[in-house]
Amino acid sequence: MIKRYGFIVKADGYDHLRDSADLNVPEFSTQVVGVSSDEEAIVVAKEMIGSGVQVIELCGGFGADSAGYIINSLATDVPIGYVTFSYQEEKKLEQLMK
Repeated sequence: MIKRYGFIVKADGYDHLRDSADLNVPEFSTQVVGVSSDEEAIVVAKEMIGSGVQVIELCGGFGADSAGYIINSLATDVPIGYVTFSYQEEKKLEQLMK
């Protein structure tokens, strides 16, 4: 059973030493950390894994290429995924990014 979850969000200006939050209830904990680069995400993911996080998700801002790079750089048994949008929702997102 998963009890420790990590989420890494990427945006310019985030610094993992400053931009983080923990959400905890007795049965489950979530660590959310902001980073500004793939390399910073690798550092954070290693820290999460070392502290016992059981699954990590990367925000959609990483994209498939960055997510693959991060996953391959870690060589861990901890599952790492990344957020994606359906085609219809991706179109909405593109409008916001203009």
